[in-house]
Amino acid sequence: METAKSRLAGADGLRAIACLLVVWHHTAQKLNPEGASPLIGLFQYLGMRGEVGVSLFFVLSGCLLSLPFWASFVNAQPLPSFKWYSINRAARIAPAFWLSLIVCNILAIWVFDLGFNWQKIVTAFMFINSYHFSTFFPTELNGPLWSIGLEVSCYLLLPIVLYFINRLAKSTAIAVAGLAAVIVALQALNPLIIQVFMTDNDQKGWQFGIDGGAKQWLPFWNVDSFFTQFLLGSLAALVIAHLGLKQTKANLGFDFGFLAASASAIALVLVRLTPGAPDSITQQPYVSPYFALLMALALVCASQSVYVSRLLDNQLFTWLAKLSFGIYLWHFVVIEIIARKFVPDYVYYGSTDAVQWILVSSVVLLISVAIAAASWKWLESPILTAVRRKRVEA
Repeated sequence: METAKSRLAGADGLRAIACLLVVWHHTAQKLNPEGASPLIGLFQYLGMRGEVGVSLFFVLSGCLLSLPFWASFVNAQPLPSFKWYSINRAARIAPAFWLSLIVCNILAIWVFDLGFNWQKIVTAFMFINSYHFSTFFPTELNGPLWSIGLEVSCYLLLPIVLYFINRLAKSTAIAVAGLAAVIVALQALNPLIIQVFMTDNDQKGWQFGIDGGAKQWLPFWNVDSFFTQFLLGSLAALVIAHLGLKQTKANLGFDFGFLAASASAIALVLVRLTPGAPDSITQQPYVSPYFALLMALALVCASQSVYVSRLLDNQLFTWLAKLSFGIYLWHFVVIEIIARKFVPDYVYYGSTDAVQWILVSSVVLLISVAIAAASWKWLESPILTAVRRKRVEA
């Protein structure tokens, strides 16, 4: 799976962009744009819409994890081992996530006197926190950890879809139709999920804290919507595998396709996205499934492009892509520590000094990258290396 990732042109660049968008979003929240210069105001406005980086992460994961399976399918070869797929995913996600969760809870108890919630930490450790508003956010100090449970759910559901399509489909066209049918079925099911699992209005809203915010997000932020985004990435992987089978050569048409898909995605976000709210038509976060579909198309085009992939996969972005999971896990707790201990106005729409906001936000990014680099060197990379060694030995 890692080999397939390294061969997918443009993927590292898009992963780095997704990571930077999320950090930009959470730092942009801290600036009050009233009275700011037009340029700073525009920067904050765009940053608030950087939350779509989460959707891009799901599309990328669906693509990269599916690619080895679809490559085997189109080449009529045995599928990769689902056992090692599961082991690899557990090694990649669990240790770093659990460490962040433990550290955040220790800080919450001993430094910020926020108390301890066994229900939240247990469900987070089991990756099932995302199914009820009372556990949706595992810790007040690190809100973005909510997405990990949904991501793991997608990891578990993906092999089921891949297995049955592989068993039933006799051609790539049928596989595409089957995968598209699953995506359509998920979209048809989503309104029913929202209707059946709608939360009540008691203490609902961000003014009631993170649980109130979770009540406002659920059931719109559900596994059905995120698995749709994940499978759109898988659909991109199937197309990429088919292009590889046909030995399609990179050409400028794909460069222009990437630019068109990306521009359309940006326009869609600027026109339709209300940060922190589901789309008024689809009732899904991040203008899903349309933004995710455009990003899947952009990923296909980037993989076959002449210049775009080279621009995306520069040395800086490749390095940031390697650290992106760690940056995602740690950047928000860095923000919280700074806000609670050092810069009291670095809270939601609290910063009125643009220069201070830029400096503090830069510090957030630098510290987050440093922590992520340490996590990669001393935790994530050694564990992944050990798992790969075991796989080779097996």
